[in-house]
Amino acid sequence: MQQGLRYDHYKVLGLPRDADARAIKKAYRERVKQWHPDHNASGNASEIFHALHDAYLTLSDAESRAAYDDRLRFYRQAQPSEAAAAHHTRNAYHIPKDHEKDRPVNRFAFIGLHLTGLLFGISLVSGLVIGVFFLGWPTYTLFFSAPGLAVIPDSIAGLRSK
Repeated sequence: MQQGLRYDHYKVLGLPRDADARAIKKAYRERVKQWHPDHNASGNASEIFHALHDAYLTLSDAESRAAYDDRLRFYRQAQPSEAAAAHHTRNAYHIPKDHEKDRPVNRFAFIGLHLTGLLFGISLVSGLVIGVFFLGWPTYTLFFSAPGLAVIPDSIAGLRSK
């Protein structure tokens, strides 16, 4: 008897069924970077990493992929009803997506956030510089301008991207 599929390798890698070897390798590399347990503190990062590895091993080898595709076809045909298919889909292995793919970005909020960051960075840096050079504050207070120096380039890059 065929054992049920734990998850769909194509969905794990975010690929269509007709993906070529290059697309499989690219999707695998992108997701492994994101989900490697050394770089992701998520509780399920290790499990997702192993699922990605299994999916890549299966889909990158022509024979394994053909056998998997046959098994997948058999499993899909064996679903007795729409309710069972919906139940399987609901309980299937799921990898969270990027926020941009899940929902549209509110353009005004995005621009407002980056403008606020830019104004914060400029006011923090300029306030501390004015304080040190014109008001006699100790020079070590310039170290407090580091957050402003970090926010300014990020805000400018964000405003340019959208």
